[in-house]
Amino acid sequence: MSAYTPRDVRTLGEMFIRAAERHPGKAVRTFSPERSLTFERLARDGHTVAAGLRSLGVRPAAPVAVLVQSPLDFLRVTGGVVLAGAVMVPLAVSAGFNKAFLARMRQVLADSGSRFAVIDDAYADALAEVASDLQVIPLSRVLADQGGAPAQEPFPPPEVGEEDLALIQYTSGSTSAPRGVALTHRNILAGIRVLQRGAGAQDGDVLCHWLPLSHDMGLFSTLGAIAAGLDIGVSAPQDFIKRPEEWLRWFCDLGATMYAGPSSGYRYLLDSIPPEEVPCYDLSAVRVMLNGAEPIDPDLVTGFQRHFAPAGLAPEVMTPCYGLAEATLAVTFAPVGGSAQVDWVDRDLLNNAGEAKPATPGDVTARGVVNCGEPVPEVEVRIVADGLAVAERVVGDIEIRGEPVMRGYHREATATVSADGWCPTGDLGYFAGSALHVTGRRKEMIIFAGRNHYPEDVEARVRPVEGVYQRRAVAVVLPADPGAGRPERIGVLAEVTSALPPYDDRVSDIRAAAAEELGGASVDVVLLGRNGLLRTTSGKFQRLLMRGRLLDGTLARVLTHVAADERVFRAKASTP
Repeated sequence: MSAYTPRDVRTLGEMFIRAAERHPGKAVRTFSPERSLTFERLARDGHTVAAGLRSLGVRPAAPVAVLVQSPLDFLRVTGGVVLAGAVMVPLAVSAGFNKAFLARMRQVLADSGSRFAVIDDAYADALAEVASDLQVIPLSRVLADQGGAPAQEPFPPPEVGEEDLALIQYTSGSTSAPRGVALTHRNILAGIRVLQRGAGAQDGDVLCHWLPLSHDMGLFSTLGAIAAGLDIGVSAPQDFIKRPEEWLRWFCDLGATMYAGPSSGYRYLLDSIPPEEVPCYDLSAVRVMLNGAEPIDPDLVTGFQRHFAPAGLAPEVMTPCYGLAEATLAVTFAPVGGSAQVDWVDRDLLNNAGEAKPATPGDVTARGVVNCGEPVPEVEVRIVADGLAVAERVVGDIEIRGEPVMRGYHREATATVSADGWCPTGDLGYFAGSALHVTGRRKEMIIFAGRNHYPEDVEARVRPVEGVYQRRAVAVVLPADPGAGRPERIGVLAEVTSALPPYDDRVSDIRAAAAEELGGASVDVVLLGRNGLLRTTSGKFQRLLMRGRLLDGTLARVLTHVAADERVFRAKASTP
C-alpha cells in the first residue's frame, strides 16, 4: 500500500500534528548516540519549542535561524518553528568556526533577516559574535523537559496560509555564493508528495540516510518519511565517514528498505567495505536506493551493485534521480524497481556541438550519461537554448516549473523565475525519449583552446591513477598569469595517499591521464593531503571555491603545485 501525504494537510505544522495522530508509535532513530523519538513525542516537543519561541518574542512570519547538530533536536526545533508560524532558516553545522564558516553565517543571517537563532548551547557564544543584533536562543532554553510534558499547554496555532513562507533553504554554494530558496507551505507539501510518489513509498518502509538535515535532500527526505508514517534512521555525516562499517551494520539492523544519498556516498561505501566482508551484511530488505544531488558516475552504478550483490542487494534497487532545493528536491525519477540505464553518446559532439549522438557503449570516444528518469507529475521540465525549447538529444539549459518549485530567491533584486513560472536550474542536459539526462553544471564547463570539456570527463581519467586517494580529484580552469608568462590553462587538484615527497611520479601520471582527455594539453597539478578537497554539506565538490582559494593562496593542505610549464621527471628504476 502506498503511503502519501493527504492533500487536506495545508501547512507543515499540520503535517507534524497529523503524523502524530495517525502514526504515534513510528519513530526517528539515530546512530550515535542510539536514541529514538516517536512521532507523538516529536509533535509534543514541537509544541514545547513553539511555546518557548512565542514567550521569547518570536511572531508568525519571523525568520528563525537554526544551528543544531543532533538530528532529533533539529526535528524538534523544526516542528516548533513551523507550529509557531515562523519561518525556518537551517544553518549548516561545521566542525570548526573558521573564517569561511563565520563569513557564510554572517551572509545567511543578513540575507534571511533572522533576528532569532536557536543554537546548540556550545555554539551560542561563537554565533553571537557574528551578528550583534541576533537574539541567540540556546537549545536547552526551548527544550525544557518538565517530566515529559510540554513547558506550556499547546496553544492554538497561528493563522498560517498555504502561500505563506515556511522555509528559506540556502543553497550549498557549489558554484556561487549561497542564495535563499524561498519556499511556501504549499511548495513543501507538494514537494513531499512528489518525493513520496517518485520513491514509491509504501507502508512498512524504513528510510535510512546520513545526510545533514540542514541540506535539502536530507531535510525533505526525512519530512517526506514522517508525513508518510515511515520509520526513519538518521545519522550525522561524520558518523558515516568515520565508521562506515558500523554504519552499514546499523543500516542492516534497522531493516532499512530505502536509502537516499549522493554518488560520492555510494563510492565511499564501495571503497570502505572490502569484498571479502560484504557477505557479512544483509541488504536483502532494500527496495530503493535514491542516487542524486550530484552527477552520477555510470561506472559506479554498476560497480556498486556488483560489489554488494553478495550481501543480497538486488540489481534493480539503484534509482537515479534529479532534484534541487529550488524544486523542494524532486524533479525526475528513474522507474523504481528497474535497472539503472546509461545512455552512451559521442563525447566530442556532446561537448562541442551540444548533440547527444548515440555511440558504442564503453568506447574510448564515448561518454556514459545516466538516465535520471521522467519528470514527476507535478513538475514540468524543458531544455532550452537562448530561451527557446530545443529538440530531443540536443543539450541545453534545464528549466523547471510546477507546484513544488519556488517563486524566487529570498530578497533577490532581479527575478530569477519567469513570469510564467519557469525556473532555471543552472544545469545542462538533454532529453532522450521522455527521460532527462543531466550532463553537468553550466558554470563549471571548461572551455580550453576553443573546445568544451566537462570537468567530470577530465576527472574520470585522473581518478583511477595510482596514488590518488579514494579517486578524489577535480578539474578547473586557471586564468592566465601575464606576470609569470602563463596562459589560461587547466588545473587538476587531487588528494594523494601519501604526504611524503617526492611527488614527480604522481604528477606525471596525473598529467598523462588528463592529456588523454584534453588532446595532449598539459595541466597544472596540485596535490593535496587527505580531505583537502572542499565539499558542500551534500558532498558536492566546490570546484569554483577551490579555484579561488588556490589563486589567492588560501587553499589548505596543499602539498605541491606544479605549473603546466614546469618539467617533472619520473624516478628511474633501479638496475640489478
